[in-house]
Amino acid sequence: MEHNGLPLEPYSNKDSMNKLIVLIVLCLVFFKGTAQTGIGTTTPVNKLQVETTSADPATSGALANGNLRLSGTTGSHVLDFGLSSSSTFSWLQSRSKSAYGTNYNLILNPNGGNVGIGTTNPTAKLNLVGGGIRIYDGFTNASNRPAINTGIIGNYEIRGVGSSSGTTQSDTSDDGFLRLSAGGGTNANTQSSIDISGFSTVADMNNNIVLRTAGTERLRIDNAGATTLAGSLTGNGTTSTLANFSSVMNDQTGTTYTLTNADNGKIITFNNASAISVTVPSLSVGFNCMIIQKGAGQITLSPSAVTISNRYSFTKTAGQYAILSLVCISSGVYISSGDMSN
Repeated sequence: MEHNGLPLEPYSNKDSMNKLIVLIVLCLVFFKGTAQTGIGTTTPVNKLQVETTSADPATSGALANGNLRLSGTTGSHVLDFGLSSSSTFSWLQSRSKSAYGTNYNLILNPNGGNVGIGTTNPTAKLNLVGGGIRIYDGFTNASNRPAINTGIIGNYEIRGVGSSSGTTQSDTSDDGFLRLSAGGGTNANTQSSIDISGFSTVADMNNNIVLRTAGTERLRIDNAGATTLAGSLTGNGTTSTLANFSSVMNDQTGTTYTLTNADNGKIITFNNASAISVTVPSLSVGFNCMIIQKGAGQITLSPSAVTISNRYSFTKTAGQYAILSLVCISSGVYISSGDMSN
């Protein structure tokens, strides 16, 4: 065919395809501000709406379950989203795509950032506003106290875990620290807190519980069960008192001994004919014990990076059956008293 003396090419499918593409692009440009996409519905109200039968998250099988799924080209794990059919909750579940009884971890902000519930401005790793935390542990009023867990954590438990390196979480290590506190947003003396610590090479932090009010320690239970109270017997909070000074005996027969926090509140006897050296290291404030020279060997207090004060500068027991008392009044500072000499 010719037109004005020029040959015309036959009309082809290629021309139709090009026109269709142009039409689609024009539609997208025209509708881009108002278009809604619906899957399972002809009246979507959002940019994308997926509508299907509601269902609770299945715990077995591998049939269709939920409204939306995120899956990868590799791996067996998927993330499913859905709406309950038995109640008004919505759900998401990380699980195996071929066995719904196999569940996987769900990670929020793995690279950092805070998570808020009830707030748009979380200021901690988890910031909860407008509600509390409830733990259902399956216990009844007739249940026995559970044994202490080691490698695992119980469904009734909140645990602070440690790290020998300070950077890598170690769930099976013995160290760890947990503090529960309230107040003290601007001043430490307006905070109350409870510190719980596991194993530590720092004596002040080793396996103890510390309670504070107004930012000041009021009660300490050390790793031997000895209790130190702050405040006088009348509770005026001005002096330190001796607590747990009971007849718990620690009998020694050697010629050397080093005191530990486990000796707090104990009566330590030494029965040896030769001279005895008792090393006094830095122990918890309020540490107190009674030392008895049961045998002929005279006992000498040997300070280790601490100061031991005595009214007459005595450092030894006076002789067989002599008794001395030792009290830690502040960090690294002791007072000794009793039947002593040099």
